[in-house]
Amino acid sequence: MEDKMNSDELDQIFDEDKLNRAIKKGKRKSTIRTVLISILIACLVFVLITLGNTALTINMSNKTFESLSAYIELTVPNGYISNSADTLGFLGGRSNYTISRTVGNKIVVLEERVQPFGLLPQFIMTRGQGGGQVAGEWPLNCWEFGYNKMLFFLPQITYKEYKNDLAELSQIGSDKLIEVGLSFDKPYTFSELSHILPNANISWYWVDTFTKDDMVRYEKEAKECDGKATFISEFETLGVDKTPPISINTFDSDYNNFLYNLKISKNQKFLNIFNNLNSKGYTDPSKVPILGAIAYGTKEQLKPLIENPHIKASSFGVITEKY
Repeated sequence: MEDKMNSDELDQIFDEDKLNRAIKKGKRKSTIRTVLISILIACLVFVLITLGNTALTINMSNKTFESLSAYIELTVPNGYISNSADTLGFLGGRSNYTISRTVGNKIVVLEERVQPFGLLPQFIMTRGQGGGQVAGEWPLNCWEFGYNKMLFFLPQITYKEYKNDLAELSQIGSDKLIEVGLSFDKPYTFSELSHILPNANISWYWVDTFTKDDMVRYEKEAKECDGKATFISEFETLGVDKTPPISINTFDSDYNNFLYNLKISKNQKFLNIFNNLNSKGYTDPSKVPILGAIAYGTKEQLKPLIENPHIKASSFGVITEKY
């Protein structure tokens, strides 16, 4: 009887061991299954988040590029973004882009910039040194790659001094392609310019976008400040890039593109200018007052401009090799 009890006890122990092993095995399988499912879900969530973030960030990148393109075309005469490379992060990134300008048939690189964008834009720290001004001399402001930024003068204001770079034309080599900003003696319409600037290569028209408050401020500066410290900087002007050849039709189209850029720029200043032009009836290109222009060519091609009575001031921009 005792032997039978011992045998039953041993069988029971073995059964418990089997049960425990089975339970542990089941737990291991359950744990592995849970881990695998969790990893699978995590991977799926990661892929969905990555795809969603990529799609959202690319959309923000495209909108930023559109806005930047409009801004550059508005603030840089004949300027545009010639190259753009975006770094995408989480809900944001940064855009590295190159600003170029067309001078005649030649493309000139002016500057490289970085613009953060998105809900979580990447932090950017830049360093640099700006230009200065020597007392009694015109300031020298240059683009990153060394080209001059042009100075302009409002025809409605009398300045103490005017820049006259055309007088220095003879000092430039015949192998150079020259860009010069011209300020007129009074506002003209586009139809009048063919008589005022015959045979001149014009690449940009300076449009009167200034408000009454702007004119009061500039007039006050012209009266109170040093003669060589009062002018309109290139980046303060707004104008129309000209698509060759010269004709009323192309100016109409180019001016409409200018208005479109003002509208889509998402910059409140430009939106106000757009509304101001509308209120003045300047949606009609034939009525738009043109305050100046940018001409280009060799020094021989630009010589006829020297004695032009309609040109009040002149300022050199890009000077580069012809070829």
